[in-house]
Amino acid sequence: AASSAASSAASSAAAALEFCRASPDAVVVTVWPTAHAASGAVRAWLSDDCGARILHESEVAIPKRGAVATCMALYFGEDWVHTNCWYSESPLPEGPPKGPYAGAKWKAALTFSGSLDAPLTVFVVDTADTGGGLWHRKYGFRESLRRAVGGLGNSCIHLTDDQSTALCAAGGAAQGGSSGGYACDSSYAFHCARVLLDDSSVAFLGAADADLATYAGRFDAYAAWLSKPPVDGESTPAPFF
Repeated sequence: AASSAASSAASSAAAALEFCRASPDAVVVTVWPTAHAASGAVRAWLSDDCGARILHESEVAIPKRGAVATCMALYFGEDWVHTNCWYSESPLPEGPPKGPYAGAKWKAALTFSGSLDAPLTVFVVDTADTGGGLWHRKYGFRESLRRAVGGLGNSCIHLTDDQSTALCAAGGAAQGGSSGGYACDSSYAFHCARVLLDDSSVAFLGAADADLATYAGRFDAYAAWLSKPPVDGESTPAPFF
């Protein structure tokens, strides 16, 4: 029974990855560990309030030591993970992080808060019939979640951006962008699905400690894999161990 369940989960994840690779209507919605208790509310919001069709749902276990790497991966190519230029929107009680990856450390502190290693909850949804409702309604819903869980700032959910234009430009494989500066609108479904639904990616993130001297080189190798589109839709395991 356990092996059958594992096989079914793997098939669901593979189908979700393929949908994200090919569909302009694909969106990945991630509930951060800070808001794990509100995953049911997110599910209801997606299907009942927004009319999205949930194609895949899974919990992804990444311990807190991998929080910085996870934020750097999901927001890959966005300069703020290094500059921390959005810090003033949600200051931390202990003050701004120091050293490299300051923005990612700030985001990790917001999104992986709490005493337990709660998982991330990942939804892959089809937004074809939503009329853009997810993006129009996300700010109010995000704030209601923050109040419900007692979080700071934007600490509860991550929604990928409209990937229709990027999908066409990339010839059928939307990748994470590199908008630079203050931009935070290039986080696409296929990119984020690879981060959170590829087993080798999750294994790397779970073991990636940003405080270790070897981290920069290992993350660079991971980023090179993440930047390379799969060949014929087949992604090779990430070669960074």
